[in-house]
Amino acid sequence: MKRTRPGLGSKAASVLAVAISLSAAGYGYGNAGAEPQAPTGVRSYLVITAPGDINGAVQAVTANGGKVQNSYAPIGVVIAHSAATDFATRMRAVTGVQKVGQTRETDVPATGQTASAAGKDSTARRYLEKQIGADIAAPSEPVEWNMLQMGADKAWAINPGSRAVTVGVLDTGVQGTHEDLRDNFDAANSVSCLYGKPNTTPGAWEPDSYAPAAGHGTSVAGIIAAAKNGKGVVGVAPNVRVASVKVMEPTGYMYAENVVCGLMWSAERGFKVTNHSYYVDPWTFNYPTNPDQDAVTEAVRRAVDHAKSKGTVTVAAAGNNSVNLDSEQGLFLPGDLPNAISVTAANTRKELAYYSNYGLDTVELTAPGGDGYAMVNTTGLNNGYTTFHGTSASSPHAAGVVALLASAHPTATPDQLRSMLLAQAIDTPCPTGDSRCTGTAAKNSHFGEGIANALKAVSDGGNPDPDPTPETTLYTNDFEQGTGWTVNPAATDTATAGRFEVGDPQGTSYSGLVMQPNNTASGVKALVTGAAAGAGVGDHDLDGGATSAGSAPVALPATGTVTLSMSWYLGHLANSAGADYLRVRVVTPTADAVVFEKKTGYYDTAAAWTATKVDLSAWRGQTVRLVVEAADVSGGSLVEAGVDDVRITHRQTA
Repeated sequence: MKRTRPGLGSKAASVLAVAISLSAAGYGYGNAGAEPQAPTGVRSYLVITAPGDINGAVQAVTANGGKVQNSYAPIGVVIAHSAATDFATRMRAVTGVQKVGQTRETDVPATGQTASAAGKDSTARRYLEKQIGADIAAPSEPVEWNMLQMGADKAWAINPGSRAVTVGVLDTGVQGTHEDLRDNFDAANSVSCLYGKPNTTPGAWEPDSYAPAAGHGTSVAGIIAAAKNGKGVVGVAPNVRVASVKVMEPTGYMYAENVVCGLMWSAERGFKVTNHSYYVDPWTFNYPTNPDQDAVTEAVRRAVDHAKSKGTVTVAAAGNNSVNLDSEQGLFLPGDLPNAISVTAANTRKELAYYSNYGLDTVELTAPGGDGYAMVNTTGLNNGYTTFHGTSASSPHAAGVVALLASAHPTATPDQLRSMLLAQAIDTPCPTGDSRCTGTAAKNSHFGEGIANALKAVSDGGNPDPDPTPETTLYTNDFEQGTGWTVNPAATDTATAGRFEVGDPQGTSYSGLVMQPNNTASGVKALVTGAAAGAGVGDHDLDGGATSAGSAPVALPATGTVTLSMSWYLGHLANSAGADYLRVRVVTPTADAVVFEKKTGYYDTAAAWTATKVDLSAWRGQTVRLVVEAADVSGGSLVEAGVDDVRITHRQTA
């Protein structure tokens, strides 16, 4: 799997001392005030250390000609400013510093610099402005095509969302006084995160009127939670709350330090969901071979992972480059990260929108995004309404469904919400004649697991799928009792350690990354590679080759749709270099086919339980066995894998 897998300034007038003012939790949320600015020639850097161990790096920043703008001890990230041209080189030599990266290709703007000075190539000018269409007259809450596609209109009658659920909109800022947003707007938890430092001055979170695509965040917020009040439009979750977390600077750039600040703010404020309809500037794709981009990736990844640990689900746009993300080795941030849910855009005809990125091993879900056939109507600036399209529109549709799930399941963890979101998605097959689309109706490169399902999120039934016939379970195993599974069924395993076993996985971690979860998808047991933790992270992990486990035989009906669903994880370090894998094969007396495969990538990747579905209809009328395989074949790499809640279901079609 590829996952490893949009007036500036800083506080320049005063040098932050080593004893920088931090909150009791150590997050650096200082006093609110006017957003500071820097002198000419100052660059911004991310300095990465081990989580919880930033003191030495903070001292070294000052000693090497820099100033600390902010710091996030729990994730080991220090935001520094310096005019020294060799600052990064010097800091990389400091003991305890793991990575250092410059976050922008230009200076932190000096006082008085305006939006027109540096924004022509920004995310906002290149993409976000194009997504905002024409102003429209205020609608009167018609049920639009996008809500019908997800069953949201039926969901509102069951559960329109809980007031206890807040969605953080990391974007250009939100105009919370809009008539369709003000009842649901959470000003108390809104913030500006420009230049990597929270600013809670009232109104700081509102969009800069002169910035490119200033209304983008307000339009995103309307898709998520426009109130059902008889005016304008209705959001996917019209009773939840939205908070503005402004991460776009007036020039139209959304730099990594702003995004890290926004994610940390959202985590500590208890937001259930955050939406990210942008990519992290200034690079569309971030490569591990570039030290600046590598540091940016690490800082944003740690912030996303921290947000998950605090109960927040990260939902992100897959991007509007018409690119197959599986073949792009650089990462599109934050959507390509393993603990972010990447969302493609569908049009009214349930096709992939012409602009949307895609990728079988990268995207998880689709949602209405609109295109030339039909746009999405939503809220705009100055109490207005506008048309809107893009993965910037599809992502908040999905975030709204997660908000409904969190409302219906208030104690669910981020992993459980993610699993439900994907398992409930409406299967959407590849369109005829589009060779870019690979996979099955249950999981393909255009739509991931399918269209986000608002109705099922609140009802666990009443699927708006065009085929309403009930599913029956043919086979299920949660590995809690006698399993009927056989380890090494063909006697061909080569792994020297960490072979598959049924057990309770004990948590292991490396540099803040979970390599083996300390839980299962359900119950207390799962099929895992080496359940014990051992003295170090490398103990009991998969080593030396492949391991396998096979199911009992399952007879499949001769007609209808047959679907395999399961939960899985694959944790690994970058030294696996894309060679290792977790896969599932279907074996019959005459055939053997891989139906599911996740390969390791070129980044350290945390293990996270993820739900998936696979269409097994090609084996109708046959008796099959499932074989789960995991492999460490690259030499000396760290790999952990697991599978839980294996289920085969049948739906009789008309």
